[in-house]
Amino acid sequence: MINRKISVFVLAICLMIPSTICLAADVTEQDVTPSSKRIFLDPQKSFLEKGTFKYLLGFTGGFDNNAHLDSQRDADSFLQSFFKASFITPLSEKTTGTFNYEMMSLLYSGESDLSLARNGINAEAKHEIDDNISVSSEMSFDSIEFLRSGNDDYLDSGLGLKAKQKLPLNFYHSLSYKMLFRDYNERAIRVTALVDSDKKRNDWRNTIEYEVGKFFEKDFFKAGFEYFYNNSNERYLDYYDYDSYKFKTSYTHLFNEKVFSYLSFAQQNRQYDARTLINDTGSTEWERTLLSSAAVFYNLNKAVSLGLNYTYRQNYSNEPSDRYSGSLISLSTYWKF
Repeated sequence: MINRKISVFVLAICLMIPSTICLAADVTEQDVTPSSKRIFLDPQKSFLEKGTFKYLLGFTGGFDNNAHLDSQRDADSFLQSFFKASFITPLSEKTTGTFNYEMMSLLYSGESDLSLARNGINAEAKHEIDDNISVSSEMSFDSIEFLRSGNDDYLDSGLGLKAKQKLPLNFYHSLSYKMLFRDYNERAIRVTALVDSDKKRNDWRNTIEYEVGKFFEKDFFKAGFEYFYNNSNERYLDYYDYDSYKFKTSYTHLFNEKVFSYLSFAQQNRQYDARTLINDTGSTEWERTLLSSAAVFYNLNKAVSLGLNYTYRQNYSNEPSDRYSGSLISLSTYWKF
């Protein structure tokens, strides 16, 4: 956008220079410029006039048979609402800017300490190097507020870079990096198991992700690998310092213009630096989480869709208290406008 304005300004100056010289000699512009070659500058559109707004509103209701994700397996029903507003505008001939605002609320009927609200904004600039390669940068801010448990509230700030390339036979792959800073508003770091300090907890994450996918006539498949290291200032046993390795795949099939299905599977391995086991202080904890999901969607029209989803979660660990399994089923409605 800025480059375009500069170009228009320079062009306008170039057009004005001959006219200024001619006026000094008492000669009109029509005398020196053939009518077939006169240049007219169209009115320039503003930043907002060049862009378009898009909105997405969704409601999801369901039942979770292990809301706390622990071995106690407390069940609860939930209602989730989601709203996203996007503004997409060209920044230059090959660069597009996207600005998003997202709001999400998750309300549990029985366990109010799990209910939360999320507000987030992010901005992305995507540049097309050529027909096959694009690069993008992203900046995001998110606020998570637990409605009845302020000690868990936090703010996320992130910066990201991504490169994507189209490959032959409808393949593509991408490589991305994201830096995330998580700042807890009320949670103090511990000096010992029972003594808190006067400092608040914060975490740093540096994430690298690779993804490859292929488009078919009615199918889309993708697989990815994600690694990050969570570095927390929590002193006691470096409780939240760990390496995370995540493998994930997904498959989408279009039955027709109205119906499509979605399947996904992911496995996340976490190895903690210094968190010891309750019954074995000589060993550090590890976790392996499996997450699988199946969904079917029906498009009522171009604007409204319905979705039925089932998700299963299984967590393995060498710490018995962190072993759990659970599933949830939900029905969703989405409205695009």
